[in-house]
Amino acid sequence: MDRNEKDPQLVFCFGNELVKEDSLAPELADELEIEGYKFVKLTRPEQLLEEKGHLFLLDVVKGITKVQKLSIEDLKEKQINTLHDFDLQFFLQLMKKIGTLKEVTILGLPMDAEKEAVKEELKGVLR
Repeated sequence: MDRNEKDPQLVFCFGNELVKEDSLAPELADELEIEGYKFVKLTRPEQLLEEKGHLFLLDVVKGITKVQKLSIEDLKEKQINTLHDFDLQFFLQLMKKIGTLKEVTILGLPMDAEKEAVKEELKGVLR
């Protein structure tokens, strides 16, 4: 999707609202209001294929203790055994290899973080 420079930067939020450890990003998408940004819930990584330009993604990351800006290279690769293992990280790696992904910033959220604290951290990271 082409965007005008005056349009807010979209931040695509991934997670599973039915799984407590993975529900923070979609919950924040419903609650966050940060000037210049619009938070959009996505349920499937292939929805990113329509986007052009710099991608901003919001997702829970296991093993971090504060909100962090990450790149694809920061994510740990895991072995793919079945289609159930075809996660966002794998999809981003695939997009990069075939040339459809130009630039991406992953805003990693700690898995067991307190929501209000994460909101404040995100505001600082995005300003």
